Amino acid sequence: MVVMPEQADTSVLAAALERVALASGAQSALVGEYLAKPVPRIRTLHCISQGKPLLNFSFPLRGDPAEHLPPKSLKILPKDASELFPDCLLLQDFGANAYAARTFSVDGLGSNGIVCLYWHGTPGDIKHVEALLAEFARLFVKQSETLQHDIERVRAEHESFVHTEFFREYVLDNPGGVSFSEFIPPIPVDLPEEVLIQRVMHTGMVVECNKAIARMYGYESTEAMLGATPFDVNGPEKAPRNVAYWLRTGYNIRDAESQAVDANGNVTWISGTVVGKVVDGRLLHFWTKRSDITDRKRYEAAIQHKAHHDPLTGLPNRYWFQERIEALVKDHAARGKQFCMGLLDLNGFKEVNDTLGHVVGDRILEAVAVRLLKGLKPHGAEMARLGGDEFAILMPEVPDPLNAEAMARTLQQLLTQYFTIEDMQLSIGGSLGLVLYPAWSDDAEDLLRMADVAMYAAKKEGHPFCWYQPELDQHSRRRLSLLSSLRPAIDNNELFLAYQPKIDVFDGSLHGFEALVRWRHPVHGLIPPNDFIPFAETNEVIRPLTRWVLDQAIAQGARWLAAGRRMTMAVNVSVRNLHDEELGSYIADCLNRHHFPAELLELEVTESALMTRPAQAMSNLQSLRAQGLSIAIDDFGTGYSSLAYLARLPVTTLKVDQAFVQGMAHSKADEQIVRAIIGLAHQCQLTVVAEGVEDADTLRALLQMGCDLAQGYLIARPMEAEAAGDWMMPAALADAASEDGGYIARLRG
Repeated sequence: MVVMPEQADTSVLAAALERVALASGAQSALVGEYLAKPVPRIRTLHCISQGKPLLNFSFPLRGDPAEHLPPKSLKILPKDASELFPDCLLLQDFGANAYAARTFSVDGLGSNGIVCLYWHGTPGDIKHVEALLAEFARLFVKQSETLQHDIERVRAEHESFVHTEFFREYVLDNPGGVSFSEFIPPIPVDLPEEVLIQRVMHTGMVVECNKAIARMYGYESTEAMLGATPFDVNGPEKAPRNVAYWLRTGYNIRDAESQAVDANGNVTWISGTVVGKVVDGRLLHFWTKRSDITDRKRYEAAIQHKAHHDPLTGLPNRYWFQERIEALVKDHAARGKQFCMGLLDLNGFKEVNDTLGHVVGDRILEAVAVRLLKGLKPHGAEMARLGGDEFAILMPEVPDPLNAEAMARTLQQLLTQYFTIEDMQLSIGGSLGLVLYPAWSDDAEDLLRMADVAMYAAKKEGHPFCWYQPELDQHSRRRLSLLSSLRPAIDNNELFLAYQPKIDVFDGSLHGFEALVRWRHPVHGLIPPNDFIPFAETNEVIRPLTRWVLDQAIAQGARWLAAGRRMTMAVNVSVRNLHDEELGSYIADCLNRHHFPAELLELEVTESALMTRPAQAMSNLQSLRAQGLSIAIDDFGTGYSSLAYLARLPVTTLKVDQAFVQGMAHSKADEQIVRAIIGLAHQCQLTVVAEGVEDADTLRALLQMGCDLAQGYLIARPMEAEAAGDWMMPAALADAASEDGGYIARLRG
C-alpha cells in the first residue's frame, strides 16, 4: 500500500462500492485492476473495510482466489475461503471466511478489472450477491468514460509519489544504490513477531531501483531486481536476522555498516539505510539505500593501524598496549584468570646509538622486534613497542608464574644472539621487569608502573629479569616524594649551585663556568641531580627551578665580574623552558637587576629539546640570541639533528657528548666522530666544547684536533662558589698559565 498525497475523488465509484457492500452484508470490499509488473498483482482503485475507506494498495495474485479467474467471470466461496486459500494474506488480514468476486473488461483500464467482497461469516442470498456484482460491473463499464479521469488520477498519484519522492530523495541526490519496496499487501504491525518477520521477508517487493543497487545485490539489471524481496536479496540465513533487527529499531535503520564477501572472496563494506512507513497500523513500504564504503573503511583501518602501531617496527604501540591491558583486566576479572606483563629495556642501546648513529640504532630495533615476535610466539606472548628501546611483553594467560620465567629465559637467549647490521655483529642484552595480575594489582596503570619498577631493579642488579615485589617500590615512592617537595625546597633555600670550569684547550686559560644545581635535603642529605632533574623536566616545577638557577648564576657571575674576573656563565634550560614565552623577559630582568652583560650568559640546550617542536624552538632561540646571549647545544650526537640543521639555528657553541670524548682512548670510531664534529662545527663558525675530559691523553688529542674548550674532572669537579673562587686564585692558576713547564708543556710532551 502506498500513501498518496491526496485521496482521489472517486465519488461515483466509492458510492457504488459502498452500496454493494451494504446490500450484501460484506465487511470489506474493493475494486481494482490487474497489473503484471513487477509481479502479477491487483492494485486497488477503492477499498473499504468495516465501513471505512482504506488507502489504495496492491496485493499479489499468487495464492489469491482471483489468481486464475478469467475475464467477465464470477467466483463465490460462501465458506472456508481462508482454508481453501491459506496463502491469501488479504483473506487473513480482513479476517474473511467467505469471498465473492466478479471480473470485467474496460478499455480504459488497459487490462481486466475486478470487484471483490469479503465476509467474516457466510453471505446471505448467493443469487442476490451475484446480481449485485453483475450490476456493479455493468455500472463500471457504463461509467468508464466518466470514471476514467478519476482512475487516471489514482494511477498518476501513485506513480508520482513513488517516482517523484523516490528520485528526488534517493536517486538524484545520492550516488549510492537505492530502491523502493512495497508490502504487497500492507502488513498489520500488531501481528506476532515471527509472523511479522515472515511477512516482511516475503511481501516487501522492489517496485523501483537504480542500477547501483541492482549491481550490489548481484542482479544484471534493474528490471531483473523488480519484485525481489528481502528474502531474495539477503538469503535464508541473513534475511530473518536483518528483518528482526529492523523491526526492533522501529522500522528505521540508518547508515548501518556491514561486511560482504563475494564469490571470489573479496571483502566489501556496505553502509545501509532502511526506513519503513506505517499508516493506520500497517506497514506500507520501505526505502533502501546502500553505499559502498570499502575505500573509506580501508582508509579508517589504515588510520587506526597508524594510531595503534609503531611506524618503525610495525609492533603495537603504547596506546594499543594500555587498551589491551585494560581489556584483559575486565575479562580476567570475570573469568578468574591471571596474566603476566613485562617491560623490557635494551642494555647498551644508547651506546650503540651514540657510536654508530640512529640509522643503525633503528635497524637494531627492527631486528629485535622481528626476532622476539617470532621467538616468543610459542609462549603465547604478545609484544608492543612503548618508545625508544623499551618494549612491552604480554602473556594473556599464565596458569603458573614458571611459564613467564620460561618466556623470560627464551627472551634473553634471543637477545644474546648476535644481530648482524651492515656487516657488523652486535650483541644486545635486555632487562625485563615482570608483574602478575591479579596478584599485585587489578589496575592497568598500576601494573605498568610495577613492571617499570621491576625492570629498573633488574637493570640495577644486572639480572636478566626481575619479578615485582613491594619492597622495590620504595625507590619509586622516594622519587615521587622528592618531586612533591622540590617546590618547597626552592623557597626554603635547600638548593645551591655548583660551578664547573671550562678552559681554553690551547693555553689552559679559564673561559667560564657551567652552573649546576644541587639539592641538600634536610632528611635525605645531598641528592644527585639525576634523581630530581629528569622528573622536574616533566613537571611545571621546572619553570620556577630554572628561574631560580638563572637568578643565582647571573648574580654570582656579576659578583665575580665586579671582582675583576670576566668570564662566561652557562645555565642549562629544558624543553619546557625553551617553549616558555616569558623566559626571554625574565632573563632580561635578571641581567638588568644584577648588571651582568648579556654576552657573558650562555644557555645550554640539549639536542633533543631542539628537535621538539623545532619551529617554536627556532623562534624562541632567535629572540634570545637577539638579546646578545650565547646559545650552546649540549650532548651533541645523542639526538637526531645534524650540523646542517644546526647551522640554520642561532647557535654559537657545540658541546660534544662525553660518551664520544671518553671513548676516544679505546675506540677509533669515537675518535673519528669527535674529529669530524670539530671540523664541521668550525666550518659553521661554532665554538666546540669537549665534555667529560678525564685524562691528559684525551686533552692532548683534543688539542691536536683543534678543539676550542674543554671541561671535565681532569680540569676540576663542580664546586660551590667559594671553592670556585679559591680555584681561580692566581696561585692556583699560575701553573696553567705558565708556558715554561706548565700546561702547554705537559700537553706537548
